[in-house]
Amino acid sequence: MVDRVIVVLVVDDQPEVRTLARIVLEVSGHPVRVQEAADGPSALAAADRARPDLAVLDQRLPGQDGLSVAAALVARHPGVAIALCSAGIEGHLTTEDTPPGIRWLLPKHELVRLPELIEELLGT
Repeated sequence: MVDRVIVVLVVDDQPEVRTLARIVLEVSGHPVRVQEAADGPSALAAADRARPDLAVLDQRLPGQDGLSVAAALVARHPGVAIALCSAGIEGHLTTEDTPPGIRWLLPKHELVRLPELIEELLGT
């Protein structure tokens, strides 16, 4: 049994995607607290307040792409694990262009797999 709450930051400009991720996480049986943001600046502000264990980032955000937000998140919060999501993951990330912290590439139609990422974080 896990004693601590896992803080998850869900960043997507589509409110319905954020809601879906929240529901999937909250019914997973894992102790989670979900924070939401719709763009890069609000994601960084939310991360500063909440100190997430996991950030689920849309690859395409208004004003700032998910890779830029990921790099800024890791610079400010080195321990955060990141799942980069998109309706269609564009291109292939190489070791050279993948910011540290990105552990998963997750198509949006696979958000139901978010509990698996929590389990991987917890080592269960």
